Amino acid sequence: MISMMYLVLTAMLALNVSVEILNGYSLVEGSLRQSIDIAENRNKALITRFDNLVDQNPNDQRTKAMKSRSEEVIAESNSLYNFIDEIKKRIISKVDRSKADTTNMKISEGGRSDLNITGEVGMINKKGIELRNRINKFSEFLQDLVEKDSARRVSIAGTFETKDRIKEGELHTWERGIFDGMPAIATLTVLSKIQNDIRNAEAEVIQYLISQIDAEDFRVNKIEALVIPNSNYIMKGSTFTAQIILAASDSTRKLEIEVNGKPLESNIFEVRGAPVGKHSFSGKIWMTRPNGERQFYDFTNEFRVAEPSATISADMMNVFYAGIKNPVSVSVPGVAAGDVEISVTNATQVRTSKGWDISPSKVGVESVISVVALIDGKKIPMGSKPFRVKPLPPPLAKLKFSDVSKTPFKGGAIEKNLLVTATHVIAELDDADLDVKYTVLSFSLNYNDSMGNTLVEQATGSELTSKQTGIFRSLVRGKTVYITNTQAKGPDGITRRLPPVDIALK
Repeated sequence: MISMMYLVLTAMLALNVSVEILNGYSLVEGSLRQSIDIAENRNKALITRFDNLVDQNPNDQRTKAMKSRSEEVIAESNSLYNFIDEIKKRIISKVDRSKADTTNMKISEGGRSDLNITGEVGMINKKGIELRNRINKFSEFLQDLVEKDSARRVSIAGTFETKDRIKEGELHTWERGIFDGMPAIATLTVLSKIQNDIRNAEAEVIQYLISQIDAEDFRVNKIEALVIPNSNYIMKGSTFTAQIILAASDSTRKLEIEVNGKPLESNIFEVRGAPVGKHSFSGKIWMTRPNGERQFYDFTNEFRVAEPSATISADMMNVFYAGIKNPVSVSVPGVAAGDVEISVTNATQVRTSKGWDISPSKVGVESVISVVALIDGKKIPMGSKPFRVKPLPPPLAKLKFSDVSKTPFKGGAIEKNLLVTATHVIAELDDADLDVKYTVLSFSLNYNDSMGNTLVEQATGSELTSKQTGIFRSLVRGKTVYITNTQAKGPDGITRRLPPVDIALK
């Protein structure tokens, strides 16, 4: 009888601890809902502030653009927030059924401990996966908006972290790690926490957008003369052009300017036909104060005239590889990128946002890039440069592991606990200067049975077969197997047979 009473007492104590934990979740969940209310009121105040800025600057296109982006932020955050609300309503409805209070998002005291409801609504599989995908999309959207603020990008990425985890050699998905085996009240608390993060991130990004309205405006605390040339570096035979202005000047008054002792009719200063070399000029800008007093400000500047030249560089190296796009940067000092053109032999060219992609035609035949620049309405040759054309180097076969942070294995001795996590055979170049993707078409695993006979297990594609992974698991220390006959195709369309990979178990 005493033993039975002890068991009952132990069960009651365990039940009390469980109730205390559930009560704790209830307190946290209630606190989160209060935080969400506070955040939503703060966000409404930010939008009101945005509306006032638009009203104050009705013709400012930048203010309107930032306001439009803030509306996109609100729409995206509301979409994700409401999606989570629907999940919470499903949980409450399933737990409390006819007594469900989905308007206040509260769950009955009796239903808080339900451990099955999370799985029933799909939070550890389909619905949880959908939630993770939507969170990732929302996070990427916000990070793109604050791309100029690296600290905010890191903060947003950390707030909405949804990576899977490797625990004791087993992959645990984000949704299973968060929701599996959780009581109903704990799941509601986690979902409310995500909603709170959504509202706080929304406020953070809107505040950032407000700060960007005048982020590019100039701030001045003194009056000084400025010379703004179109370029300080010009070609022989072209024209040097510069604007001479007074910072913080009154645009309704005409400036009085003199250069090298001669008056200037406007604020445009030009020098035509200057010889090669460095040239300087100086002068004064006169202004009249409200009391009639005249004040002048000195300025000085210089420019250089050079022979025509161009800089041509392959972004990867000093050769082109056939079968792929070779990025090339071309610049001409003093000439805008849009006014620079190229032509190339033994290749085709495509202009990109960063330069050109060059695709050579024949291996062993040079490709010559010639550059022209548009200067004063004329196309002037800037020079040329030859490049050797070589075939792509062959890649190496490597083992890839389920933990993507592990470096792919290209042969030698290996620990068994790492080997058993191998999932694929990939083909990669050891040359870090080339970012070329290869597709593994097939490969074989050569091993010896207990009688010493060599057996071959083939695979189509890059993924290890179940039998191959089983061979890895059964491998004993001192034994060696080989990845052989690996067929891989590169972007040039050529299928290559790669060298074997020896795998020796430590």
